[in-house]
Amino acid sequence: MDNQEVLQRTLNRARRALQILEEEKAGYGIRVPVDLQIELEEKQKEITSLEGRLSQLQEKRPESVPDNLPRYHDVFVGRKQEITSRRRTGESALTIRLDRLLEAEALELMQAKGRSHPHLAQKLKATEPEILTALYQASGGNPLALDWTLGQVAHKGYSISVALERLRNAAKSADLYGFLFANAVQTLSANDRTVLSALAGFLTPAKTSALADATDLAITEIQISLEQLVTLSLVNDLDGERFGLHPLTRTYVRAAVDKTDIVGIVPLASGIRLDSAAQRKVLRYWVDFAQKYGGYDKDAYQTYDKLEAEWQNLEGVATTLREMAGIPGALKDREAAQMLIDLEKALYNFIWFRGYWDEGVRLGEWRYQLGKALGQWSDAGWGTYHVAWIHYNRAETDRAASWAAQMAEAMERGGSSRDKANVNCLQGQIAQQRQESVEAKRLYQEALVISRQLRKQNDQAIALNSLGIVAQSQKDYNRAESYFKQALAIEEKLGNKERQAIYCGNLGLIIFDRNRPMEARPWYERQLDLAHEVGRQDLVAGAKAGLAGVLEEEGRYLEGLRLALAALEIRERLRDQYLDWTRQLVERLQRKAGIE
Repeated sequence: MDNQEVLQRTLNRARRALQILEEEKAGYGIRVPVDLQIELEEKQKEITSLEGRLSQLQEKRPESVPDNLPRYHDVFVGRKQEITSRRRTGESALTIRLDRLLEAEALELMQAKGRSHPHLAQKLKATEPEILTALYQASGGNPLALDWTLGQVAHKGYSISVALERLRNAAKSADLYGFLFANAVQTLSANDRTVLSALAGFLTPAKTSALADATDLAITEIQISLEQLVTLSLVNDLDGERFGLHPLTRTYVRAAVDKTDIVGIVPLASGIRLDSAAQRKVLRYWVDFAQKYGGYDKDAYQTYDKLEAEWQNLEGVATTLREMAGIPGALKDREAAQMLIDLEKALYNFIWFRGYWDEGVRLGEWRYQLGKALGQWSDAGWGTYHVAWIHYNRAETDRAASWAAQMAEAMERGGSSRDKANVNCLQGQIAQQRQESVEAKRLYQEALVISRQLRKQNDQAIALNSLGIVAQSQKDYNRAESYFKQALAIEEKLGNKERQAIYCGNLGLIIFDRNRPMEARPWYERQLDLAHEVGRQDLVAGAKAGLAGVLEEEGRYLEGLRLALAALEIRERLRDQYLDWTRQLVERLQRKAGIE
């Protein structure tokens, strides 16, 4: 047996021994015993030496410097020149390496790790792609976090979903998060901690000016802190003078905020306290932002683009406030509960206009739960109204009726006369959807009487429009047209363009039903202009579908089809109650236009 063969066998044994040591190390997570770490390093040096000697015997130079990276596993994917690690720069600054793999590289890492661990490979194969994408997003593409999470599956038998939840919960992953962040956070000043805590309340990158508004620190103080946080790699300095957090940093900060109710754990390392007051200021900042640019005023739609631009932040704040408040379950934080009620109130009309209907259902349910917990029955009732209204507009009649009943109960306990009139209108609309026209008419007439007594013209217009819909269903077209025109006249006087768009559409429909499609066209065109201006998506769809019907009557099938397809796209996204009708319109126009 020659020396080369002996060295090869010795190298193979050393590699097998290293694999055994690595598996033992994986069982400890991040906190590896010193003696085991030393043994690993010695074995790695031995393998490097053997590889060099073997290469010399083979009379060829190594193609590259031998890879002596710590082998938590025998695979390395992406950015091989940079090993996720903490390293010192200068004399005292401790940086944190939170490098990011591309998603394709991260998936390659998962599969490569699976080839070394059959149990992991089996779990990966059985896991939905969406879960793997969620793992990538939660780790921010960080190789160490991915490797740690996969190790939980490979060596501890967790499912990938359970390991993902552990990664998202710093309380259950204190070894990982403490290793990554604890030492660096201990070096921060009070202002640094305030800025870091505040950034956890921004799900999209924040500008310095927004941080100043949210923290009450001076711009210069924030700039100094940001410089320090960027140096430590706790904060990312992004294009457009914006600053953001890596997903792992955000999870750590939220867990380490002093006295937080979000995660409910003690700080992840002794003596570390982040700024809970800064977090609460940021939450208040976003509620104030929503109140400033949202609301129900007739001209509020003009600033909805600002809410659209920050929707990710606003939605994240709502979730955070819900967790802090403690619902469902016992109320834990009254201030957070009230902020969430205020946020829902400010956002609902925007949500309705822009088609965030699923989110509207969720926020409405939360407002109902919080209103009940606080004994604020009007708030509870309006939360149920918002939920019921979306179900009604999706023709989910039984769900709408259930929520309407809860609204009636809440308003009976603490609502105003106007609140109770709105209960009547909602229940009337549900009765109408069930084709119970007599009951619907009775409820609408009661609502009209109350609105006239209270001199609420907008409510009068709503009741009149509703009575028009009942008359239309009974083919009493003259009465229906009269009701719609009365409602339109009120809203023209008040200057409410959203409501004008509704009533114009109803007038177009009633005239179309009377076999006068050419006269219906101006009403639909006016509705479309108003709907575009205010940005209410369901009304845009209604106007386009109405115009498509007019064009069909005129024999202009291709033009009508274009509008009908646009209406269908919106209604599919909203799951609107007129979705099936619109699909039938599209199919009919396709046949008439000779399109298969």
